[in-house]
Amino acid sequence: MDGAFAEVFLQSPGQTTLGLDFIEAKAYAALRVTRDLRLVELHGPGLSRLGATAEITHSGLPYAVAQAWSKAIHALRDNVDGIAYRSRLDDAEICYALFDRTAPTVIEDRRVQNLDVDWFWQLMDKYRLGIA
Repeated sequence: MDGAFAEVFLQSPGQTTLGLDFIEAKAYAALRVTRDLRLVELHGPGLSRLGATAEITHSGLPYAVAQAWSKAIHALRDNVDGIAYRSRLDDAEICYALFDRTAPTVIEDRRVQNLDVDWFWQLMDKYRLGIA
């Protein structure tokens, strides 16, 4: 959850507040998969196995390098469901990008429209964010 939070709410590094309207426009969706996913690790030892460096996922906007690698992995490995990578916004967290072909195996388990819940405010505190 921390990585997903970072990817959504920390898009502007250095920003210390979020607008309430921005928060209210978001939701949390818990997903479930119907089988084990096959992911290429674009972090840790997985980088060296690919002959790559962390620059792939940390090269910054507009993400051209990361998207080129993702497209190449998608094209060359039809048995791969997606990639696992370190969040650019909190590199302690692993995030997942799933290819479209994985859609039949991913089910939305539940959706929380109102983020006025304890875990959300705990993440706001963790990242030292306030309400604008």
